[in-house]
Amino acid sequence: MAYNVAEKVPLFMEPFAVAVISRRDGLLRRLTERGEGFAFAAPELVPEAVIAVVDRESAGSGLLSRYLCRVVLDEQARCDERETGDLVVRPEMFEEDPRAYLLACRDMARSRQLVAQLLGELEFSQHVQELIAVANFEGVAEKITRTILHILDATSGTLLLHDPRIERYAVAFSNDANHRDDGEFVPGISADSLEEALSSESGFAEGSDEDRPHLLIPIQSGADLLGVVKICGRKTSGFELDREKKAVRYVESVAAVLGNLYQLTRSNELAMRDDLTKAYNRRFFESYLEEEIERSRRYGSFFSIIFLDLDDLKSVNNTHGHLVGSRTLQEVAKRILSAIRTIDKLVRFGGDEFCIILPQTDQDQARSVAMRVRKAMTDYAFRLEPDITVVITASFGIATFPVHATTKEDLIRQADAAMYRVKSTTKDSIGLAEIISPAGRQVQGPA
Repeated sequence: MAYNVAEKVPLFMEPFAVAVISRRDGLLRRLTERGEGFAFAAPELVPEAVIAVVDRESAGSGLLSRYLCRVVLDEQARCDERETGDLVVRPEMFEEDPRAYLLACRDMARSRQLVAQLLGELEFSQHVQELIAVANFEGVAEKITRTILHILDATSGTLLLHDPRIERYAVAFSNDANHRDDGEFVPGISADSLEEALSSESGFAEGSDEDRPHLLIPIQSGADLLGVVKICGRKTSGFELDREKKAVRYVESVAAVLGNLYQLTRSNELAMRDDLTKAYNRRFFESYLEEEIERSRRYGSFFSIIFLDLDDLKSVNNTHGHLVGSRTLQEVAKRILSAIRTIDKLVRFGGDEFCIILPQTDQDQARSVAMRVRKAMTDYAFRLEPDITVVITASFGIATFPVHATTKEDLIRQADAAMYRVKSTTKDSIGLAEIISPAGRQVQGPA
């Protein structure tokens, strides 16, 4: 049954309630001063709270199990005793910017609550509940694979999941003695077979290896490919269609759980990064840009942002498939990172659009950075497969605080507009935002 999730799941009321269970002097007052958008109180005053801030010595209490996410204040930031939903952080780091941690907790709590609310409507709800109870990620991967094997009446299979640490897919569980890690982006699975599975209306693709029939089922969460299951059948027969359809429904049912568990088991750093490219994500961008503006105002310094949008990535997807398109995005991110400083931040703003945040950088210096990035992208073609070479360029837009804008929204708008002026004319070039004149009029910046 299809439905609009937004209509089924009530939105959280704002301000977001947070229970504070701590003996630290003045903590409640300091959080109230710095945690805009959140309401802090003792637990008995906010029974609706799903987030708690607790001291390490209180973290093991069974009374805290009702909270979906807990910020555990620990002087040593020990993570060996953390439970699912815990974010362990040193008190001084948390108090320096509590809102950044609490925004991550709010997203985590929303995800966990959404999963819980969907359980009753899933065909495999009992199994989903069992998955949630499994204590480790490896155990979940094995349970999912063995359930699919049971549905298909097969004996061997492999579950591969995207691993952002190595920037490719890796085996999460396998009982297939014939599976080999061939070093490819998705080990043991050809790009053509995976592309067929991704584009199939049935949700799977059939093939064979050395006379052994196999079934490929992608695991997707929205537009993201979390992983793929490869199930091998007996040599004498393939799979029954009804069993194949049931296996696909099962994968669709557990994808949300797997996706949320995948995120919840990563560190706070990975929670702020895009899984595909390892660049920072929009959540990080929104909070960090506000911090950078405040820092520049305080010290009277410049900082710049560069928006870049890849030219004609759609043609890469159309010609070579979305898997090659994804690998192109990864290679672009790596080349950008090689051309910027360690203090600069690379953000995947959305789709094929990136943003580079450049602290203590004026517009001329930002233009030099953009030229380095452009050169890194175009110096040599992207060799993504032995027989696939891709040439990709980008359109750049630069805006500097406070030369081109004095607010976050205007800075983003100016850089975005400069980028689209380039994209709608020459492409593969660098544009500068319009300068704010003393009279308040905007003057076209140099190209």
